[in-house]
Amino acid sequence: MAEEFFDIESRRRYPRLEFGIRVFEEKDWMIRDLNPLGCFIETSNPLPIDTELDLQFQIPLDSQYLPIKAKGVVRRSEPDGMAIEFTEMQPIYFAYLEKFVENYY
Repeated sequence: MAEEFFDIESRRRYPRLEFGIRVFEEKDWMIRDLNPLGCFIETSNPLPIDTELDLQFQIPLDSQYLPIKAKGVVRRSEPDGMAIEFTEMQPIYFAYLEKFVENYY
């Protein structure tokens, strides 16, 4: 499923949306850049590259907050955060993220 998320055409199709969204269960994690393929999480304790993780967060869409659940892997780790590639996500969550980015970009 990761191949489908991160092919070249998809990366060009989805610009990153700069936004502040808190990640559930992680006190200091804040999503700063987001698109349907991945995100950058700002944190003072980034995980090592290739770490797999489960993410849960909410996005504001159509006057409500919608839950998003995704599996991901750390692709880049920096002192102030980490870049996450989404590797697995239900189609409905992917559709929510597509609409979210379209509405706010």
